[in-house]
Amino acid sequence: MDLESLDNPRKYPLTLQLAPMIDIFFLIIVFLLKATIVADVSIVFPREMHPPMSRSKETLETFPEVVVTETEIIVGIIHENLNLAEVEKLSEERVNEIKSKVEQYVKSKDEKVRSQATHVNLITYRGNNYKNIFASVKFLRKIGFQSVAFIAEGEGQ
Repeated sequence: MDLESLDNPRKYPLTLQLAPMIDIFFLIIVFLLKATIVADVSIVFPREMHPPMSRSKETLETFPEVVVTETEIIVGIIHENLNLAEVEKLSEERVNEIKSKVEQYVKSKDEKVRSQATHVNLITYRGNNYKNIFASVKFLRKIGFQSVAFIAEGEGQ
């Protein structure tokens, strides 16, 4: 039996239908554009504070800011200024009170940014010692923040 002798039952060859594909891609693009959150990222450093230098080219995320000085930790979003020496000695009641403020802050956010409300940018100066920074990060995690991003100046700034 010769394969060339068989008749092809299709009269029209298969073709690529571009119109439905264009419609689908257009819908995907519209969906992605509508789901994107665009915000201006700007951090205002206190005048006397000079953050560490960084060679990283990563972009800055728009998370709430926490400032750590030599003596205190300032969590502006919940209006708390705490003495660094006393942070590790806070009572459970006080920690739970601050934690509930963080939870209220997260609940007050829009659903689109609620998942990012538990992240925080930590700003400190170059000369701050490791013990202060470690105590601050430990405290921030204890009161409900899931991640801490360290803010640094770029080489070209």
